[in-house]
Amino acid sequence: MRDMNRKGLVFLLILLLLALLGCGQKAVETKPREGVVYMDPNAAKATAAPAAPKATEAAPAPAEATAEPQPAAEAAEPEPQAPAAVPELYFESKGVRMEPMMEAAPILAALGDPVGSFEADSCAYLGKDKFYYYPGFELTVNEVEGVERITVITVADDTIVTPQGLRIYDEEDKLLSLLGGEEKNGVYSYDDGRTMLVVQVKESEGDSRRVSAIEYRAVEKEEGGA
Repeated sequence: MRDMNRKGLVFLLILLLLALLGCGQKAVETKPREGVVYMDPNAAKATAAPAAPKATEAAPAPAEATAEPQPAAEAAEPEPQAPAAVPELYFESKGVRMEPMMEAAPILAALGDPVGSFEADSCAYLGKDKFYYYPGFELTVNEVEGVERITVITVADDTIVTPQGLRIYDEEDKLLSLLGGEEKNGVYSYDDGRTMLVVQVKESEGDSRRVSAIEYRAVEKEEGGA
């Protein structure tokens, strides 16, 4: 029993010795060496604060597109009005169509006997001017290249309405509404390429102008024309 107590005491002494040796060794190991800087292992590691994000410079706002000043639109000039189309120019009576330069014999036969007739020396054609009078109109006949032809058709009074809608004593405004045109020295002229319609206007009763004469004539061809 005494031996066991002795062994236990020895064991305790050994443990105590080992503990003393361990503390000395630790002190030696932790003693800082001169010239060497040690960081305190217990000190909190300084964490570098993240760099504040650089303020991104705001992109300059796009300049507002300024509309380029447009030149002021010039007022469109009114286009000149095209002259009224000239209708086909001819005269008609008793269902017989007549135009200047038509052969006279068939027309005279279709119209029947005239109210009267008259002849005179011609100053525009060879031979005679022959006049044939019918109710409301007259025909002038001349010899042209060996053939007697109608050269002028004249409306004589207001009993006749022409195929173009005119009659003697119509107001000038009616003439203009039907055919348009421009007056020259009191005369309006219309030309469809073969026949010329000549309308004369005169003042009547001091406040208006009215149709005073209506004639159909042949269009004069230029020299060398067909």
